[in-house]
Amino acid sequence: MIKSLEGGRGLAALIVALYHLKIGTAEWSVLRNGYLFVDLFFVLSGFVICAAYSSRMNDSDDFRSFFIRRTGRLLPLLWFTTLFFILVQNGIVLAKRIATFSGHDAFLRAPGTLDYFVPDPLQLLAVATFTHGMGLFEDLVINTPSWSISTEFFTYLLFAGVCLLFRGRTRVVMFALLAIAGLAISAWGAVTVHNCLAVGGCLSLTYDFGFPRTVFSFFLGTLCWHFSQIRNTGGTLFTVAGSLLLLALLMLVDGRPMLAFGFPFAFALLILGVSGDHGWLAGVLKTRPLQILGERSYSIYLMHMPLVMIFENLAHRTESPAFRGAVLLSFVATLLILSGWTYRFIEQPFRHMFNRLADRKALSASELAMAKD
Repeated sequence: MIKSLEGGRGLAALIVALYHLKIGTAEWSVLRNGYLFVDLFFVLSGFVICAAYSSRMNDSDDFRSFFIRRTGRLLPLLWFTTLFFILVQNGIVLAKRIATFSGHDAFLRAPGTLDYFVPDPLQLLAVATFTHGMGLFEDLVINTPSWSISTEFFTYLLFAGVCLLFRGRTRVVMFALLAIAGLAISAWGAVTVHNCLAVGGCLSLTYDFGFPRTVFSFFLGTLCWHFSQIRNTGGTLFTVAGSLLLLALLMLVDGRPMLAFGFPFAFALLILGVSGDHGWLAGVLKTRPLQILGERSYSIYLMHMPLVMIFENLAHRTESPAFRGAVLLSFVATLLILSGWTYRFIEQPFRHMFNRLADRKALSASELAMAKD
């Protein structure tokens, strides 16, 4: 494991969580445009998945093992956080009803929203099958950030398919073509469908064009890994270039929305810079606090939206900077505690269980092949 990449993943998860909380986002460009750090996840995933599986995807048995492992990594926590989101949303409604019944509705921000949330069975089925972010609905559903888990899962399958069908340089060419196609479709959707040149958010593509967005950034990450294998990339040059590009983009993207498409390239340069796990940025990312964030990054990403619904209600009751700062710190502390629990009691046990299942399947297939011989 490249520890600096783990730290980068954790930092990105926290930035996305703070972006959705919207405390202090107007003052800080990195939080105001925090949605763009979802693409850091995608580029990182492309790099890491390609490093782990590009030489291990040779037949249907390898695909079966890959499918089981990826499902075990994503699905259990996705199901848990979907249920948690529904319970929290309805718990807020219940609290509002109790306050209204007790004559304290004047303290509520939106006292009229007293209807319980009953999820559509089709939405639940889509979440259960990773399809809810694949353009089936006209908006985000249930635990809204989880759209990216849907699109990333199907991008995994696309990666596996390419690895099974192509070898050597042809495979790398296919990765490049997929990255270009994802970029082209994303840019078309952002400009023509979402009118992002006028309203901004050119890479804020989720329920409709989230899949090509994911394909673009993920396969850019696979190209980074291949590039890292032919050249010693970890070092100052790529780190400085990526840092300067990221800083420039953060300063300019509000006024020039199309620059949002440059963020995955900045992330790619930074990943190349720390891929050797040495250098000043790698040293920062390998510190213990960021390693803890990285370890819990998936839980942070999926657990933060239910907490946002609670803490944003508190934050907007007053304009006091001290109070809002206290809410922000409480939000982060609560998120870290809960994500630690879900990592320990959901992510780890189920990941190990699915990995053992994949190993048994692989062993059974090997024994069957030997018996046929």
